[in-house]
Amino acid sequence: MGREMKSKLVTLENFSGSKATIYSILEQGHGNEAFMHFDRFINNHKKDNLAEVLDIHRRLKSIGNITGCNINFFKQDEGLNADDLVCALYDVPKKHLRLYCIRLSDKIVIIGGGGPKNTRTWQQDALLTKEVHSMMHISGIIRAKLKTGDLCISSLGLKLEGDLHLSRV
Repeated sequence: MGREMKSKLVTLENFSGSKATIYSILEQGHGNEAFMHFDRFINNHKKDNLAEVLDIHRRLKSIGNITGCNINFFKQDEGLNADDLVCALYDVPKKHLRLYCIRLSDKIVIIGGGGPKNTRTWQQDALLTKEVHSMMHISGIIRAKLKTGDLCISSLGLKLEGDLHLSRV
């Protein structure tokens, strides 16, 4: 029997702005353990990849306040299914830190986790495989909620409204 993880989408106010809203996943496990996917990503990689982490911070702030979720900023089709919307925030040439996302629109992106990509494909790295599969699963839940109306995109297209809770078994 699997352990149920309760999670929900939360707005990252320090990155979100008039051009885009940036969400991450807050996951609550057993007891009091809770973590934000993006915070875990930062904490796991800031020591060895500080310059890349700071670059990701700058790009996310720019996406929220200046550019929006321009499709050119994301490497599309990182998931296994064409409709899963999983992508990677494009990295600077010769940099290897990958941040996996779900790009719902030009104005909404959900950021998860990731790590250094030192292999040709993410499938060749256990950590990246875990992160991409997690985002694919979360994308499936979000797309199902959008389809049923439990979750919807606001009239201005900038926010998700409705049930932001996700359950994972």
